[in-house]
Amino acid sequence: MKKRKLYAYAVALACLLTACGSNPKSTSTEDGLAIINVETAVNNLQELKLSQLGNRVRYVPLETGDSCFIGRYAKVKICGDYIIVASSKQAGALYVGDNCLSFDKKSGQFVTSIGHVGQDPQGYSQIINLYYNEQNGMLYFERTPNQLQKYDLQGRYHGHVTIPTERFLPPTLAFGDSVIIGHYCYGMLTPQWSHSRASLIFACDGQLTDSINTRLPLPNLSNDENPRIVLKTFGQTSFIINQSSQSTERIYRNLSLWTCLGEVRFKEDFSDTIYNIKDNRLQPLYVFQTGQWQFPTEAITDGTGNSNKILTAYALETPQKFYFVCLRDLYGDKTEVLHGIYDKQTGITLMGPEKDGLTDDINGFLPFCPESCNDQGEYVALVWPEDILPWLDEHPEAKDNPALAPLLKIEEEDNPVAIIVTQE
Repeated sequence: MKKRKLYAYAVALACLLTACGSNPKSTSTEDGLAIINVETAVNNLQELKLSQLGNRVRYVPLETGDSCFIGRYAKVKICGDYIIVASSKQAGALYVGDNCLSFDKKSGQFVTSIGHVGQDPQGYSQIINLYYNEQNGMLYFERTPNQLQKYDLQGRYHGHVTIPTERFLPPTLAFGDSVIIGHYCYGMLTPQWSHSRASLIFACDGQLTDSINTRLPLPNLSNDENPRIVLKTFGQTSFIINQSSQSTERIYRNLSLWTCLGEVRFKEDFSDTIYNIKDNRLQPLYVFQTGQWQFPTEAITDGTGNSNKILTAYALETPQKFYFVCLRDLYGDKTEVLHGIYDKQTGITLMGPEKDGLTDDINGFLPFCPESCNDQGEYVALVWPEDILPWLDEHPEAKDNPALAPLLKIEEEDNPVAIIVTQE
């Protein structure tokens, strides 16, 4: 009997140790930062599944019509009771949208077109990012060189804000309690600039109130007459890479600023730390612990010998979880893309090869790759008929799954379907 008990105890202990090894649980640093344990998770890569991000999936076909056509190059964001989509009909190396549409989150019915590109008093220049202020329910659109046009989710115009910045607007913005915060991503500040203020803090009327200097080196100005410059896009961000000098020239579409439950988060490019911006100061909150794989600061301008190092490219945060993307061998021809999930409640970090997204173990549909998220814990992405229809042909059993019923009426020329994943 004692031998049986001892054996059972040994088996239980072995299972526990195995579970801990495959699901690294974070602790906190001496300074109280929550650790997102990338180092251990990278040593225990696994297939990431949709159920690890959320347990409820909704498929919302977006209404199709002449007045609500969505171009193939699109961004999506859930704002309150609406699905907001900015899109362009034209292909391009870097995304620039030319229209913004609002759809009902439950039914997918078209609500209205929001603003327009133009030089008239209510026009905006382009849509590079979808900026939504949860404090006042407004969408903000850039108007060069220094204005933000304001529209509500029903498409009504609410005036503009003038931002007194040098040369051009910060390419990334976030909205806190009575403040607007802008960030110049890496490569925007060069030796020709008269300051090194990466982050600028404005009052709601646009007046500059404070700033935070960059902690990064300024980019090298290459003397190479024929540098090998390439654009690399990974999910929601893009890098301009000089492969001749093994350096980063610029980052586009970065996600360095965002909000979570009214707090403004900041993760500077190439940094492993996520900060709260409070009282115009940086307060460390989370750290991506990469350990032996840490991407050194000097590799920003000279990546020679750092092909095995890991860079955390961006993170999407809800009140419950982080979805994040890491890159190994940024300057190489075959950059390895890894994605991860960090559960705030359990402290567990999971990582795996990114491939096409999270394996759908809930409904067995196409992999899910989150494009944005919100304070309600909703992750969202768009999937297109050109991907849906072949999948349905290959999976005739899908017609027997009630959860997939909204997909069965999709036709070739229809608008995309919004996939919304939540944790309940």
